[in-house]
Amino acid sequence: MYNFPMPYLNELIYSTVARAGVYHGITSPKQLLDKVFNNRKVIATLDLPCHLQPLAEHLKKAGSFSVEYLIYKHTMFPLYAPFVTESHRVRVIQLMAGHSQGAVHLSLGVAASRIRNDARLRYCPSCLKNQLAQYGENYWQRNWFFPGLNICPSVMANSSDESQTQ
Repeated sequence: MYNFPMPYLNELIYSTVARAGVYHGITSPKQLLDKVFNNRKVIATLDLPCHLQPLAEHLKKAGSFSVEYLIYKHTMFPLYAPFVTESHRVRVIQLMAGHSQGAVHLSLGVAASRIRNDARLRYCPSCLKNQLAQYGENYWQRNWFFPGLNICPSVMANSSDESQTQ
């Protein structure tokens, strides 16, 4: 796939793949999966996606986007990584690079967590305005999907900055 979009700062992989579909005029989800992953059976996952090796290959032409870089900068993996051993982290990264069939969520304890992941696509109107002004388009940011957090951390930071300055 030529002209695969570069991920924005803290953009979810899910969002980058969606933008690729828009850029290439692909309206069929199955056709998009086929173009991006060479596999129509990939399950689109917001937080801890797999099949990242093909994405790293698409992005290799644009710069140094390794699987590890994509995982640490464009998935929710950094939230869970500090709580598992190094060998466990390495295994999960291997699973995310290829086919995991749900093993990533199980391995990191997400499936058994008391804090439920909200699978809805959420957004922050304030961040959307900033994105549009800066990039000319919108995308899904990782911080909108922190488990158990119902307010955008950017809005929290901006409101605390304002309260400190007033």
